[in-house]
Amino acid sequence: MTDAENAARAVLAGTATATPKSAEGTVEMIRHTKIARDTAVKSRTQAMVTLKALIVTVPDELREQLQGLPKMTLIDRCAGLRPGTVTSVLASAKRSLRSLARRWLALDEEIKDHDRLLGGLTRQQAPELVEAFGIGPDTAAEALVVVGDNPEPIHSQAAFAKLAGVCPVPASSGRTDRHRLNLV
Repeated sequence: MTDAENAARAVLAGTATATPKSAEGTVEMIRHTKIARDTAVKSRTQAMVTLKALIVTVPDELREQLQGLPKMTLIDRCAGLRPGTVTSVLASAKRSLRSLARRWLALDEEIKDHDRLLGGLTRQQAPELVEAFGIGPDTAAEALVVVGDNPEPIHSQAAFAKLAGVCPVPASSGRTDRHRLNLV
């Protein structure tokens, strides 16, 4: 049987002891913000990939001006292009590059806004987690979303590692003693 089927049978039998995530409160706000941020990051990446792919096919005089530029210089240069009336391939290319660069800039600003909000919400919910070495707002947000608003069932660091899917499991062979992350 699958885990979902076992869970459903336990609920129907009245033997289920787990408390579902409440889906309200600060952690739910963090989850919403994290989803919006993650999709903006994905879209920003796609905009850059598309912009660079388009540069390969634009007219030679424009391509020569843009190839090899550092990322932010490229974005700024493309965002400032002035295509004029679209009556040529060059004008069409400039218009499209400008559109992609401006989209990238808008998404970058949106991501920064989400990061500010995530920073405040995670600091409010778990200040000690955000202060830990190597844990930023995004990582803290991910951990808080995994735990939910009711962390009572998690009684130890090992239980949290198991829940988060990062507990070590033996991966030894012969005389070598190794571990890998349990990503199941």
